[in-house]
Parts: sequence; structure tokens; C-alpha cells
Amino acid sequence: MVKHFVPLISLLIVLLVMVTALAKPDLVVTDIALTPQDPVAGDQVTVTVTVENVGASDADGRFNVRFLMDGFPIDTPSIPFGLDAGRSKTVSFDWTAEVGMHTISVEADQPFNRIDESNETNNSLVITLAVPINPDTMPHITSLKVAVARFDDRSGSGFVNVGGGVADELIERLVRSGVRVLERSELEAVMQERGLNPAITEDLTTAGHILGADLLIVGSVTKVNVQQASMSLGFFSVSSASVEVAMSARLVNAYTSEIMSAVSVSGSAEGTTGFSVDIGKIVSLGQPASTDICTGDLRTDKPYYSTGETVHIGYRNPWGSGWYGIEIHTGGGAFLKWLDWQFIDAGDCGKWFWNQRDTTGMQMGPGTYIAKLWDGTSYIASSTFQIKPGGVFGIPLIDEITVGSGQFDETIVGRATNSALDQLVSHLIGGMGTIAPAVITMREALPTTTPSWSPRTGQIAAILPDGRVAINIGASHGVSKGDFFQVLSTTNLIIDPNTGEILAYDVLGTKGEIVITEVRDQVSYGMRTTGFDPLIGDIVRSETR
Repeated sequence: MVKHFVPLISLLIVLLVMVTALAKPDLVVTDIALTPQDPVAGDQVTVTVTVENVGASDADGRFNVRFLMDGFPIDTPSIPFGLDAGRSKTVSFDWTAEVGMHTISVEADQPFNRIDESNETNNSLVITLAVPINPDTMPHITSLKVAVARFDDRSGSGFVNVGGGVADELIERLVRSGVRVLERSELEAVMQERGLNPAITEDLTTAGHILGADLLIVGSVTKVNVQQASMSLGFFSVSSASVEVAMSARLVNAYTSEIMSAVSVSGSAEGTTGFSVDIGKIVSLGQPASTDICTGDLRTDKPYYSTGETVHIGYRNPWGSGWYGIEIHTGGGAFLKWLDWQFIDAGDCGKWFWNQRDTTGMQMGPGTYIAKLWDGTSYIASSTFQIKPGGVFGIPLIDEITVGSGQFDETIVGRATNSALDQLVSHLIGGMGTIAPAVITMREALPTTTPSWSPRTGQIAAILPDGRVAINIGASHGVSKGDFFQVLSTTNLIIDPNTGEILAYDVLGTKGEIVITEVRDQVSYGMRTTGFDPLIGDIVRSETR
């Protein structure tokens, strides 16, 4: 008889447990409402949240509601007297809308989890919204010209191209938002030509002013903190991590060097690292050991590389402070890629990274290549290395670790970096809207100047060993990257002996054409688009395309 009661008792216990569980309260966020409903940058927004108890019993006692903006907690108001079953209450917080995409998350009974609920997994609700620039300030912002300097990398992360990559990503976001931004390479070229120091704010603003910028953005990546847990399985590993990336930026008046706005932001992300292959183990099987690229003259970290692998180039400067750039050439001397100017103090080391692609983005094949160090006047050092056939198990190493690449953006570090950049853009554009009227007033008060001779006509000043053609007009004369110039065959050329101004000439015909690939203040570099032999002194004239 007892045996027959055992299953019945067990069933009753199970039912009792189920009924007890179902009899608990259940807090759910049912709605997130904004007032105004479609805010623009600068609006004071009231975010109102509705919390409902859909459970079978009352939620007795005080509990909190946590608000998160873009993943960061910003307020935790409380519902002090609990919430009866079937009833709802609203709580709210105020927020100043900022330009960009935003995520608002609301979690009931968090962060303290005081209420014992029948379902602890349905307490949150998330919405996303896009906040546009205030239409009243947009005309002021779009009338500004902004220059963005390479960010200072203080993170010690070891990732490739942190400072340049973050600056370029910021530029792309600003342009998408409608801001007029000058090419970063133009800013660096002007600084090199004038011998200006990027570590000095006044020198940066001088270069920006020469290019016609109203504002300069100067920034730093201050932290890339990766907390990673991994399990190694031979060559492969399963990794998870949490990442925090912090950066700061300043809006500097290009006319006065005054810091007009400053902002610091951080972005975080959690998940897998994205670096699933133990690169070090694989590379060690068929690659020479990497060496320190900052121990002396111009050098690469290895004598040869697999296809697609990052080429690390370093130069420790034994002389006085100055600007240096790297050109990549084939073993036969053909020019492939310019790797930007860098300012290197005496005794410091400059670092460049080549992704094995030429100026058109084409992947270079196996062969011998030469890195040449250019100081603005001549090549002062070179280093030879090889690309060998085959890749490292087909892995594009450069993309996995280079800030700003597609593969990097998909990693946990890339997502945290992009989160920080999204916030940075929002704050910077908001700052521009505030200070734009004062900057525009200052710009309009400046005297205007007119170039002493035609900004679109010049002469060939040099023909470099790599085939580039240098002309004696640049950014200050209205030349831009991508401009096309005809190289003319002329006669009766008359030049003012005192000023060098071209006074008159007669055109006999057209020798050929060049396209501008790099622009500095007083000089531009171009490549021939047709086969012809230019001469120093030839007249060049812009053409419309």
C-alpha cells in the first residue's frame, strides 16, 4: 500500500513546487518611451520606462530599475513600495541627446536582484535610436574645415597602426556625419615641409591653418585593456575576453591654438577575441625569429615574410629631430607604396608597417623588395627583404592585428574600439556645434589673400628616381590629391626674374598627363598616366575631369 503512495506523493511535491514557482512575481519592462519622440543633438530627452508585474503574486518591497546608455549604467531609480500583481509603474530619467547611434537598455530589479521571481530572464528591454545633428547648427558645422592629426598611442597594446588607424576611422565617421575634413596625409606633409613638430600643439595648428582648417582635432588612445581567458589546443586556442578601450580628444582653434573643447570616452565589449590561431607557434615552424626594429639603422623585423604578412620597419634616429618617410620599391627599383611621414626626435624610433600592397591595393607577389628612408631631400638608408611563396595557413595576418581593417573591426578589440569612436564622434560634433559660431566669426574677420600667380599653373621641379613627377605648386595653390595636370610643350616662356612668376608662354602641344598622388604646401607629386618624357621646367596646367 505504501508503495502506491510514493509516486503520488512525488507527483504532489512536483506540482507544489511548480505552483509555488508560478505563484511568484515576474517583473517585465514593457515599454521605453522618449519625449521628444525623435530627438536631435542637444535636445533634453525624458526617457520613460514602464515596468509591469505579470506574475501571480505581489512583488513586496523596494526594487531598482537600471538604465544603461550604450552599455554604461547612468541611473538606477527605485520603485520604493514594490509592485502588485497585474499592476505597472513608470520611472524616468533625463538625457541630453548626442549625435550618433545609441542603445538604451533597461533592466528591472537590477543591479541588486531583490525580488524572487518566477522568471529571472525576461527583466530587460533594449531600443536603438539614431540622433541626427540639430538642423539649426548643421549649417555652422558644415561650413567648418577640420583637420585630424594622428592620434598619440599611449595604450602600449602592441596592435599595429593604433594612432593612424584611430585617426582615419574618426575621419571616416566625421565625413559620414557631414563634416568637411582635410586629408591627414596633407597635414603631415605640410608639417614635414615646414619642419613642424606634431608634439607641439601650436605647430599642429600652424599646419592646419596653412591648409585652411578652422579646427584641429588632437587625440590620444590612452588604454586598451584586454582581460583574456584561453584554453590552448595545440596550434589553436579557444579564447574569451573583456576589453576596454579609452581615448581622448581636443578641439583646437586653428587661428589661436586655444583648446575649445575636450572629451574623454571609453568603449567596452565582451566575447571571443577573434584571434583563434596561435600565430607565434605556426610562424616559428617556418619563419626566422623576429628582431627588434629599433636597435639601429633602418631595418625590418625579419629578412623574409610569407604572403600577406605584416612587414615591420623601424628606424632609430641618431641625428637631430626631423621628419622621415618610407618608400617601398621592388628589387628592380619600381616605386610601390608611400608609408607616410613620421616625426622622430633624436634617439627615438619611428615604426612603419607595410601590408604588402601597392598604392592601388594590389597584393604583391613573391620577390625581393626594398624599404627606402626619405628625409625630404634624399634617401638616407635602405633595407632589403623578401616575400616568399605561400601564406601562413592562408591567414591574413596584417588584417587581424591592424587597427581600422575589416578583420580587426570584427574582433572583440575592434568592437570596443568602434564603440569608443562612436561616442567620441558624438561628443566632438556636439562641441563643434557649440563653438562653430565663434570660430566662423574669427575666420570672417581675417584678411583675405590672393595668390600672386595662377594656382593651377606651375612647372615641373624634379623627376624622382622612383618615377614620380614633382611640381612646384601645392595645397596653398589649390592643388588636391587626384587632380590631373597636362604637361605642356611650350615656347616663348617668360618668367619674372625677381619673383619667379610665370608671366607668359605659348603652347605648342601636350606632352602627356600626370595625376597628383601626394600634396604638400608648396609642392605636389604625381604619376604619369601616359608614356612620355617630362623635363624639369616643363609647364603643367590643371585640367577638369
